Formats: sequence, structure tokens, C-alpha cells
Amino acid sequence: MKCITRLVLALYLCHNPSVAQETLTIYTEEWAPISFTLNGKPGGLAVEVVQAIQQRINNQSQIHIITWARGWKMITEQPNTMLFTMTRTPERERMFSLVGPVAVGTTNCYALKDSELKINSIEDAKQAKSIGVYRASVEEQLLLEHGFNNIAPASTPLMSAKQLLKQRIDLWCNANLTAPAILAAAGASIDDVKSLFTIRENQLYIAFSQGTPSAEIDKWKEALAALKADGSFGRIYRRWLPEDVPPLHTERIGL
Repeated sequence: MKCITRLVLALYLCHNPSVAQETLTIYTEEWAPISFTLNGKPGGLAVEVVQAIQQRINNQSQIHIITWARGWKMITEQPNTMLFTMTRTPERERMFSLVGPVAVGTTNCYALKDSELKINSIEDAKQAKSIGVYRASVEEQLLLEHGFNNIAPASTPLMSAKQLLKQRIDLWCNANLTAPAILAAAGASIDDVKSLFTIRENQLYIAFSQGTPSAEIDKWKEALAALKADGSFGRIYRRWLPEDVPPLHTERIGL
């Protein structure tokens, strides 16, 4: 199905070359503190980085906050589309152009603080009754790739966190960067849970769809590198993640 979608997109671009010159459409999701609605407007670490890049390259595109599933549909079906932040995977490198990293974290399996579960490996996690995960997210894709059949997808990360707190699921698979804010929104704290197992490290990038002009993508890469070189990126990063070390290298990978 993915191959068909890519073929249709390629044929569309061949017959409509002017599309490549259209304005870049920018999407992100509710994923605090990386990106989220703040006082009615997009805010967060990655949003501030993207806005700083926009100022440097004189890009006026509006940032739209939508669900991840919707954003994924847009970036896989439409040219001149940007989605951030996207966790780097081999499959995604084949599908998109990625610029970054914008942030680095881990994917963890969380349980309630008083849980007696012992998780020391991927196979151990498969024995849990249910693992909550954000639908269509990289966490869900990761678990599916490892052959999990005990996944309980939810429409939002907040819903998964609430299910864990109400003991409706045994584990919650989520990024460490966003877990504290999600739990706070659920009326809890990161101290109410514990990470039993880290599945992998995550590197988060700005993703561009097929059909986005290469020169445009390079402009974003060069602007991000400049932000890192002059210290602007580090200041943004430490404001949102004061305990973490910002990634200071910049690369373009994928298409």
C-alpha cells in the first residue's frame, strides 16, 4: 500500500511540476514539552526551534497542531509537507528527508511505582497483559516490529497515561522526554511511575515529504546548523530540558 502511495505521489509530481514551488505546509502534534498548544498557540522546544529557523530563512508558513495519525497521513500523501518531530528509523529514512536532530531521548516501558512486574528484556515485556501506546506513533510501530500482540493503542498519549494510573494496563510505552508533562496533565507525577525497561534511544528530526524541493530542505539544515553554532539552539533546549545535553551536530539524512 505504501509503495502504491509513493508511486501515485511521484506520478502526480511529474504531471504537476508547479506543485514543487508551493508553500511548505507545516504540521506538529500535542507532545509537550517538545510541541504543544500554549496559550492558544504552538509552543514547546521544537516549535521554538522551527520558528527560529523560519525567521532566519524568511519562511512565513503557519504551524498547524494536529494528531500524529493525521500528520502522518499528510506527510505520506502530499508534497511540500513538513512534520516535526519525527523519531529516526531506517524505514523513515527511506520515506522522508530528515533534518536534525532537534532532541534526543529514550523509549521506555513505565509501570506504576508499586508494580511488582520485572522487565529486563523485550521478551519480558511481551508477557505483560497489556501495554498502552499512542496510536500510529513510533512506539507502536516499534512494538509491532518486535512482534508484540499485547498492545493497547490509544488516541492520545494522555489517554494511555490515564489507563496506567487506573491500572487498566500494565505498562505504558512512551518517550522519556514527554512522560513528565503527560503525567502532569493526568493529575499525577513522574514520581508515581517507574521505568522498568528502556527499549531504545530516540533521535528526533524535522521531516520533509517526498516532492519537497531539495534546496528548500538544505536551507532548513543550514539554518539549524547556524542556530547550534551561535548558541541559540542550546539556550532553547536548556529552557525546556534543563537536565539534558542538547545535540549539537546537524545532518540531513534520508531522501
